[in-house]
Amino acid sequence: MYQEFCLKKEKDQQGQITGYRWDLKSAKGIVCIIHGIGEYAGRYDRLAGKLQEAGYAAFSMDLRGHGKSAGKRGHCAPREKIHRDIDELISAAEGAYPERPLILYGHSMGGNIVLDYRERGGGSHKPAVYVVSAPWVQLVRQIPAYQYAAVKLLSKIIPSFTIGSGVSAKELGNPKTVGDYERDPLTHKKISLLCALESFEIGSALAEGHLADNGGAEGIPMLLMHGTEDKICSIKGSEKIAALETCDYIPWQGLYHEIHNGGSESSGDEVIETMIRWIQGHLA
Repeated sequence: MYQEFCLKKEKDQQGQITGYRWDLKSAKGIVCIIHGIGEYAGRYDRLAGKLQEAGYAAFSMDLRGHGKSAGKRGHCAPREKIHRDIDELISAAEGAYPERPLILYGHSMGGNIVLDYRERGGGSHKPAVYVVSAPWVQLVRQIPAYQYAAVKLLSKIIPSFTIGSGVSAKELGNPKTVGDYERDPLTHKKISLLCALESFEIGSALAEGHLADNGGAEGIPMLLMHGTEDKICSIKGSEKIAALETCDYIPWQGLYHEIHNGGSESSGDEVIETMIRWIQGHLA
């Protein structure tokens, strides 16, 4: 079970970025978890518990506009602020577990954020390994050109204005491991115009190999995974990343968007176990 803490106070003192920690004595390493759109860090309690069983502590945070963190619901932007929040999360993890290897893990929009941080983040050199799950590089439901143009224009005028994210609980994973997503008071189905635009543009740049790279993560191993039955983030996006990047890529047959929560028949345990073995193999 996790403990919540104040990762950072917002300048106006009207709120905070809420952090989560799953502590462990004599941890072999620390996994920093970045969640996806509309969810929050507490949904990773099961995954973090399995990490603890394997000897790893975990840290996470509710992204801006999510869970118990400050900000308008769904407004996880601008990306520069999100990068700085990750800097804070990494610093908190390093402070709690000095000289322990750090793993940066991101799922869905969190995968987009982690892939972006790996290229442009100020602390991109700090993780010992990266793990990315079902990243938002390309969506299954394509956005019409006129709608994209409207989002691009309006994001400059009213960046925090929110629209529906279109996320459906039945598309996430096995109902038993997903939990009651629809009734969870800390989940939502909103995304701001600026958050959507940045995710689209960064995903496109990643897929084309055009995103600026500060070179900090050069040579650092990465595990990339995606479910073949993902109805939210297209597996084609991950295939493009795998073709461009030096990484270990695993397509999970029959699994849904939240591969750590499985699919129609799977609980996702095999995904978590594979991820842990991969981390152990690269940190041995």
